[in-house]
Amino acid sequence: MARLSDGDALRMERALFEATRASWLFTAPNPRVGAIAFQGGHRVGTGRHERYGGPHAEEMALREAGAWDEQRQTPRPGVVDEMLVSLEPCSARGPGKRRPPCTELLLAAQLRRIVVAAEDPDPRHRGAGLRALAQAGVEVVLLEGLAARCAAHNGAFLDALAQPERPWILLKWAASFDGKTAGDSGASRWISGPLARDEGHALRACSDALLVGAGTLRRDDPELSARPGGERAQHQPLRVLLDPEGAAPPDARVFQAPGPRLWLLAQGAEPAGPLEQHLEADSDRALYLPRDAEGRLDLAAALAALRRDFGVRRLLVEGGARLQGSLLALGAADAVVRYEAPLLLGGSHGALLGPGFAEPAQAPRLADEERAELGPDLRRAFRIVRR
Repeated sequence: MARLSDGDALRMERALFEATRASWLFTAPNPRVGAIAFQGGHRVGTGRHERYGGPHAEEMALREAGAWDEQRQTPRPGVVDEMLVSLEPCSARGPGKRRPPCTELLLAAQLRRIVVAAEDPDPRHRGAGLRALAQAGVEVVLLEGLAARCAAHNGAFLDALAQPERPWILLKWAASFDGKTAGDSGASRWISGPLARDEGHALRACSDALLVGAGTLRRDDPELSARPGGERAQHQPLRVLLDPEGAAPPDARVFQAPGPRLWLLAQGAEPAGPLEQHLEADSDRALYLPRDAEGRLDLAAALAALRRDFGVRRLLVEGGARLQGSLLALGAADAVVRYEAPLLLGGSHGALLGPGFAEPAQAPRLADEERAELGPDLRRAFRIVRR
């Protein structure tokens, strides 16, 4: 590694601050990263990674510095000569990656020097990005003593690294002030207001896949597409439907909306109607799963297949209550986001049903809250901390 400048540690504080301005709710399972671009010792650009699937912090800093060719979608060489980044730039390619490696972008920008606060904690990639830059002639400086600070604001990223065999899983629901997700009739449109629903669509747009159960499919008849701001997102998540018997209503809106669909069916199920037609036409895919001793589909096998066979790293689960309760009991939920409306519904429609915890001391704790006021609604997001 190269020499340390007197101002590197001080300037790195700005990159660390930029990282904390990002929301783990939108970046996970990627890390929160900040970057500062310089030319001739002067700061010319600042960037942070704001959403999973979107530009990384290094690319955002190049864009703000004017070092980005929008037509070619590549860096402009020679505009930036130095960059400070809170985490080692990514260097890997592979299935499911939506952006090019940042090391390639920095080399294309003809970077002369880079200062990094911490190595990538992923053992598969740790140090690889720094080595690639150094081997290409870039002066590389790795600061000491900052790894713990980077880890402190990247709990969701570290959670995902600890579960490489399945996706990072976010449970989402809208509820009244008393915690009910529907009225006594089962109707849930609309508990939350338009601003909360817009953010829900933004969460869909930055997820690899969206999962719902058979009850939600029949009761709510969702389209399950991403429409942030009233317009369809460029990226549509894989829609995963847990429907053991393959008995989706023939007029279900999910058949009419664009985007790929994957059906989780029980072994031996015989789909009929439009589902059978879509499967025969190869426009839909099916995953046939065994049942457990209580007759429920093997969720652990489904999650492993989503990660292994479909490249799903971020999974958004929007119901129903039994599906979400089962994932929590399985220890397969990493975070939760709830949109609380100023309503009192009463009744029995709770957000999590099924097996619970015998005592409060056994229940998972919630941490790293992110909250926002969205019109009259309150959004609260938490990481789920495993004991």
